[in-house]
Amino acid sequence: MIGRGWYRRSACRVDEAGNVALLVALLAPVLFGLIGVAVDYGTWTLQLATLQRAADAAALAVVSDMQVSGADARRMQSLAEAYMKGGVKLRFGDGPVAVATKPVTRERPGGPFVEAGGRTGRAPTGVTVTLTQRKSAIMSRLVTPHLTDMTVTATAEAVGGARLCVVGLAPSGRHGIHLEDQARIEAGDCAVYAMSSSPSSLEGGDQSVVSAATTCTVGGYAGRSFNFRPQPITGCPTLKDPLAARPAPPVGPCLKRDLVLRDGAFTLEPGTYCGGIRIEETADVKMLPGIYVIKDGALVVGPDTDLIFLTTDCLHPRDESTKQACHKALSIHLIGSLKGDGVGFYFTGEVPRNKAGGTQPMVFLPRSLVELTAPRTGDMAGLLFFEDRRSPDGRNFDILSDGARRLVGTVYLPRGTFSVRAMQVVADQSEYTAIVAHRIALSRQPRLVVNARYGDTDVPVPPGIGPKSGQVGLAR
Repeated sequence: MIGRGWYRRSACRVDEAGNVALLVALLAPVLFGLIGVAVDYGTWTLQLATLQRAADAAALAVVSDMQVSGADARRMQSLAEAYMKGGVKLRFGDGPVAVATKPVTRERPGGPFVEAGGRTGRAPTGVTVTLTQRKSAIMSRLVTPHLTDMTVTATAEAVGGARLCVVGLAPSGRHGIHLEDQARIEAGDCAVYAMSSSPSSLEGGDQSVVSAATTCTVGGYAGRSFNFRPQPITGCPTLKDPLAARPAPPVGPCLKRDLVLRDGAFTLEPGTYCGGIRIEETADVKMLPGIYVIKDGALVVGPDTDLIFLTTDCLHPRDESTKQACHKALSIHLIGSLKGDGVGFYFTGEVPRNKAGGTQPMVFLPRSLVELTAPRTGDMAGLLFFEDRRSPDGRNFDILSDGARRLVGTVYLPRGTFSVRAMQVVADQSEYTAIVAHRIALSRQPRLVVNARYGDTDVPVPPGIGPKSGQVGLAR
């Protein structure tokens, strides 16, 4: 009995082992196939990204060349193929990369692209580059054609003839350019451009108005028809920061520390002002030509009592008593005055919070008079304000002044927000003003006038904006 039971149990074990071995034998091809597919998918994804980068670079290069050499089909094809060969390395078993170029133009402003020339007879404004390749696969019999036959496209176009003068650089998120209350941007001779891909990259709220020769947004816009003149073009190409290559000026040793000026006439020399500069009531300040580095502090112009206007209560009074108290604070006619011809300001370092709790490297308070013209030569030629690219994101450069009517030059704030919360016109007495900032925000009742009379001044316009703003970008 014992021997017979032991025999039966041994037979069962043999059967179980045989079943496991049979199951492994049956599943092994499937397992190896899944591993092969996973490897194929990984290499496919990497190769697809490589092809897309090559297509993007080729499209941008072709359009840039087209602006100089014209739309010659052979030249376009040759240039695209050269960029493909430089950007795509073929591995063993990979098929060749086929390159196709097609000159295109928009069917209508902001509309889809259609083939240029031919029956349409329209001149091309861009090009579509298509790359196609068959990728080798470990499990070629199991992998679908979608993982072996790859196709990518890239379309680049030249920005229209309107000159860039207002650019919101933020690549994503709302409020790339934002207006509310009764704020206005008047840029009738140049282009306003919002780089954000957000559906509300450009926002016009309340009774605000954006008026420009062209208003373009990579994403979309929010607002009603009367908020924009003309209506914005959406789906515009993504441009690079037009001033990204501009080198920062040198930062020297501290010339002055925590400078506060009040009651009198003062003349300042170029240099590094550690802790910032405060120009308070009845101070009349003239700046000699040169570069003023504002390090670890802020440039503040206007009476100290005006800081009350940085609080929400005075910006948007909740009741009549609050409104009267705010106006009473401004009833004393004392101002701070800042004037300079050929001056540029470079903002760097840490900025302590002000009395209202904000972080503003620059504040022109309501009772201030500001008249500034950018340098004509040197490291900041054409640049009026320049923010350190290493600065924290989101700091405000505030203009609350009703006396900032002459700002000749370019405002360049690659990390900050250019904020205008005045009650009167701003920059209207300038021959030209250009604004390139991470974000741009206007509220209350300012009328920001962005003139483009470049020939009326000897202050140079930095390449990439104004009359030299011919750029190309990828259309998504």
